[in-house]
Amino acid sequence: MLLMTLALLPLGAVAIFQTNRVATEAENSAQLALLAVTGRAAKTEELLIERAFGVAQFFGSIAGDFVDDPDACTEHLGSFIENDDTYSFIGILPISGLMTCSSTGQDYDFSSFPNFKPIMDAQKRSIEVNRNAALTGKSVFIVSEPFELDGAFAGFISISIPHDGLPNVSDQIEALGLQELVTFNADGEILTARSDIDTAALQLPASMPLDTLSTTQTRAFKAKNTAGEARRYTVVPIEGSPATVMGIWRVDTGLGNRIAAFIQPALFPVLMWVASMSVAMLSIYTLVLRHMVQLRKAMDNFAKNRRMSEPEKPMTMPIEFQSLNDNFEAMAQNIMQDEAKLEDSLREKNVLIKEVHHRVKNNLQLISSIMNMQIREAESEETKTVLARLQDRIISLATIHRDLYQSQNAGRVNSGALVTDIVEKTLELATSGNDVVDVTTNIELVLLFPDQAVPLSLLMAEGMTNAMKYISSSENNKPWLKVSLVQADDTCTVSIENSVGASVTSESTGLGAQLITAFGIQLGGKIDVEQDDDRYAMTVHFKIAEFTPETPDF
Repeated sequence: MLLMTLALLPLGAVAIFQTNRVATEAENSAQLALLAVTGRAAKTEELLIERAFGVAQFFGSIAGDFVDDPDACTEHLGSFIENDDTYSFIGILPISGLMTCSSTGQDYDFSSFPNFKPIMDAQKRSIEVNRNAALTGKSVFIVSEPFELDGAFAGFISISIPHDGLPNVSDQIEALGLQELVTFNADGEILTARSDIDTAALQLPASMPLDTLSTTQTRAFKAKNTAGEARRYTVVPIEGSPATVMGIWRVDTGLGNRIAAFIQPALFPVLMWVASMSVAMLSIYTLVLRHMVQLRKAMDNFAKNRRMSEPEKPMTMPIEFQSLNDNFEAMAQNIMQDEAKLEDSLREKNVLIKEVHHRVKNNLQLISSIMNMQIREAESEETKTVLARLQDRIISLATIHRDLYQSQNAGRVNSGALVTDIVEKTLELATSGNDVVDVTTNIELVLLFPDQAVPLSLLMAEGMTNAMKYISSSENNKPWLKVSLVQADDTCTVSIENSVGASVTSESTGLGAQLITAFGIQLGGKIDVEQDDDRYAMTVHFKIAEFTPETPDF
């Protein structure tokens, strides 16, 4: 996506530049269109003001006949007002400020008004607003046209036009987004407004007072009104008068905004980028990703279940992925064949190993049977005892080989079960029906390889034989025996503890003690012997070793 974005960046930059040019031209066209619409919308005000100045000029030309004859002046001006309801008042204001000629026939003194002297000094046509006219009590705007007598400035012809006589804006212009239409003079005073003047004042630009706007040229600009809302403003001067028309347009629905809304500079590049990314991602998914996903699922299925998924039709997969899929299927087939061969070989070896242990066990049992026959034929008790001890050791070895060919623990022997068998068998042979021994055992499940299981079983057999040989107790107490086999991490502890009588000595130089020492050395353990007046204990500590194959001798 980053590479595609970099590749499309020049095209996007060109598109933004071109779109900006189009947007600028559209903005200019929209402003020209709004200026033209503003001019059409203000045509009524323009004609009304031009006609008022025309009327003022007409009465100014005959003002000399009316100055000296107030009755005739009142008659003619009053008749004019009655025939044209556009105007509410007409009067001739001389330099003195005392108006004796008006459409009402009354005398008025304007010399004390604040703006009287500036108007007289200016001697120019003007337009003013009176929100509460003294004569009519209505809101009017007043058109003043200077007149001359004998070639000298003599005063003004004043005409009042009520605001409530202005027509409304047409629905077509309002549909274009016209919010307000006002006229103002050079002093920034609102002359007319299609709505209430106070309401129209809220729509004026907050950052540009009306008296700073030029009344001699058209212009259009965007600004926020006093309420903080974005508006578009168009200014059109009224030719031949000190008045200017301002159109106030809504930005959200205005003509200029409608045109610009369809042409955003970044719209085309963004759409082009989105379309390009969509096509690229769809192409990548269609040509690459979906085949990779299918191949990954097949690999996962094979890794977990050793099963192959249904292959995809070759015509729907690119040749590279088809070749990769074929190689994977061939590799999977080879792996399954090799694993099958390994399983067969392992099964065969396990069978052979179990068969060897089984035959060794049978041979040892055969030797034990032969020795049993010799024991029955022997006449000397010492010979019988020696042969019986030797027979016990052989039976212990046979028991180990029996556990090995029955074991499911990768060739390891359950030494806990083996020690339990030795203890039970020794007790059975060493005690008669009337003898009672209090036996306590704590034997855990300990798995050992034969290299340690064999010396451990022989050591236990010798230890149990010696314990049962010398077990006794003081008067009124039963003899007792404690046997334990526990494991802590990789350390194993074997303990045989029995009661002894007062007549038993602590020294022992017989064959059993020598064998126990030898078996302890084979275990790689340490033998601790404790003896006191009524107790004898033998403890062996050794590390559980891993299987170590013998070094081949070439």
